[in-house]
Amino acid sequence: MGILCTYMRRLGRPYATAEDGQLAVDRFRESPGLYSCVLMDINMPRLDGLQATRQIREFEAANHLARSTVIALTGLASASVQQEAFESGVDLFLTKPVKLQEISQILQARDLA
Repeated sequence: MGILCTYMRRLGRPYATAEDGQLAVDRFRESPGLYSCVLMDINMPRLDGLQATRQIREFEAANHLARSTVIALTGLASASVQQEAFESGVDLFLTKPVKLQEISQILQARDLA
């Protein structure tokens, strides 16, 4: 997480962090429409990243919000985990380690940087 925070500071982009999936969902709900992009680790305590993504998607739909881009970051590269991620509402699935240049290119291509 520290590397991603440093990167966002370098870009001059506002960001928030969450130590677990439930905190990520809570922060998202506290500021509807604020987050255009969520970098979601799949393996988090309390509520994993896939469950958190499902709750974020439900909140967006219930509140008629535009969909934020959810980018899953994981050390698990299996096809079944990737399929479950997409079914949960993940837009892009990246396997760690992820290079900062790759994230930069993705954010720029999606007009998020």
